Amino acid sequence: MMKKQSCRLVKLFLLMAFSLLLITACYQTVTQRPEISLKPSAECRVIQHDFGETCVPLNPQRIVALSPEGNLDALIALGIKPVGYAGYDIPNTRKPGLFGASLDAVAGAEYVGNVYQPSIEKVLMLKPDLILDGSQTPNYQFMSAIAPTLPVPDPFFDEPNFLYKSTDQAFFKENLRYHARLLNQETKAEDILNQYYQRVNELKKHLGNQLQQLEISVIFYREGGFYTITDQIRMLPPSVFNDVGLRYKFLPRRSFMPSVSLEMIDEFDTDILFIVNNAERPSSFYFQHPILSSLRVVKNKRAYVVDQETWSAQGMLGANKILDDLEKYIVNSP
Repeated sequence: MMKKQSCRLVKLFLLMAFSLLLITACYQTVTQRPEISLKPSAECRVIQHDFGETCVPLNPQRIVALSPEGNLDALIALGIKPVGYAGYDIPNTRKPGLFGASLDAVAGAEYVGNVYQPSIEKVLMLKPDLILDGSQTPNYQFMSAIAPTLPVPDPFFDEPNFLYKSTDQAFFKENLRYHARLLNQETKAEDILNQYYQRVNELKKHLGNQLQQLEISVIFYREGGFYTITDQIRMLPPSVFNDVGLRYKFLPRRSFMPSVSLEMIDEFDTDILFIVNNAERPSSFYFQHPILSSLRVVKNKRAYVVDQETWSAQGMLGANKILDDLEKYIVNSP
């Protein structure tokens, strides 16, 4: 039995090696970003991207999602469970970071490893007919030898030219529509968005005059210091705040997540403060922190420690979870 399994694995790796040799021989670096476009054919949609083009099956049944915030969130929101998924390593915890989707939502699907180094063997064993990935991971050459692989634009590094255009360019909405267009779920995507807007409008009603009076701020903590959101609309919290109409403190985008120095911390002493717990620390760590404990918002007990996977998410599931927190901490708190 062991010999048979060993032979089978050897054959699989030889197949992968041969496929990768073919790809390497044919692969050419794309120096200019082509427009993403749909070219329908009898069997698939041909989508151009940085690495060339991918023939996406018209009705894929076995999808592997390698980008939690880029692919997995949208699939689960649309009611589509992939056969496999990747996640991020989170310090101080053994669970994979999915940043939007819950582990319950992917129960029964195969975890194929870290986003930046998924298990080729596990993906191969799943026999996918479509692999969805992020555009900034080094997986394309390997995964495209297994099945059609589509690198989806990233909100921070790409200028997404989505297949489905609308007047609202918030990334999480366009990303949902992008996947809906790929998977013939456009009507469902619009229903999901309408439900989101209904929740936004309900929250506005509950807040009433507070919308004009409140100012909120968000700071992230990871070992080594504090960081905050920028005026980059593709970050999820600002997109949700803008929909609700909440005023929030931000820094001009000088970097991906600008640091908040000791001298700047007073600027974030707003009516409400959300502390994103990237370091997985207990709440007492923040409320007793020498920098934070002197803030008026902390003394007034209007500072709240929130989950990093929700507030660092990029998709529709994450947006709805942020609405949950806004209802919990702004509407329902004394």
